[in-house]
Amino acid sequence: MPELPEVETIRRCLKRKIVSKVIEDIEVLSKKNFIGDKREIFGLKITSISRYGKVLVFGLNDPLNLSSGLKRYLNFHFKLSGQLLYADNVKNATYINKIPFTKSNKMPANTTRVIIKFTDKSGLFFNDLRKFGWVRISAKPLFPKGADVLSKEFTFEYFKKITHESRRPIKLVLLDQDKIAGVGNIYANDALFVSAIHPLRPANSLNEKEQIALYQAILQEIKKGVKHKGSSGGDEAFVLPDGSKGNHQRYFLVYQREGQPCLKCQGNIKRIKQNNRSTFFCPLCQK
Repeated sequence: MPELPEVETIRRCLKRKIVSKVIEDIEVLSKKNFIGDKREIFGLKITSISRYGKVLVFGLNDPLNLSSGLKRYLNFHFKLSGQLLYADNVKNATYINKIPFTKSNKMPANTTRVIIKFTDKSGLFFNDLRKFGWVRISAKPLFPKGADVLSKEFTFEYFKKITHESRRPIKLVLLDQDKIAGVGNIYANDALFVSAIHPLRPANSLNEKEQIALYQAILQEIKKGVKHKGSSGGDEAFVLPDGSKGNHQRYFLVYQREGQPCLKCQGNIKRIKQNNRSTFFCPLCQK
């Protein structure tokens, strides 16, 4: 699942490519993945690309009358297997690498759900193997409730408050987008390892020293993920808009390292299930 670093990587890549382009048409291949009347945004110009948590948002406006007040937003949530690919020529889109889940380097493919076409003949392909992701038109950005990890709202005092108020396992609190926007399974696992905190610990059992260590570890691991252009993990589901892979999987600390030696103590990394999701940790280092 694309998390904050992956979505931020997509945002940075697309900002250079599509800001100021005008939407000519949208081809919806799966109605489940597209919400809204596509005709509302025909002829609108992309004026901004922003991200909050795991949600990517295009700001749209009337290119002929920017003061008209006609504003719409095109929101993307990638969920488990979403991808967003850019092509200079939407009718002849070919990539250097085969795109994961498609067995092809050409678009559209068997997992393509939505095609966004611009007036200059370029375009975007929204792929989603499992059909959990969505593209949605709205009058306001559809941002999650929690504080984005890279925003000024994500202070230590904020983090201390949400951990102190919850008895849930700390790993599950980190994944709650209504509390902390952007952290997913990859970066939660590795941040808990860096801070030497067991994922099953009740959140309110952390003392202030542990809270500080975890807060700093979250920021550290998220920023590392952005620096490495995201993680293309075991399934290599995540790709950049040009079809290339992220690099952060080379730097995983415990995530997807079950049975491998701990980087600190050389003991074996263990895996358990929490809410049907895999949690990786070192039982010797994390208490």
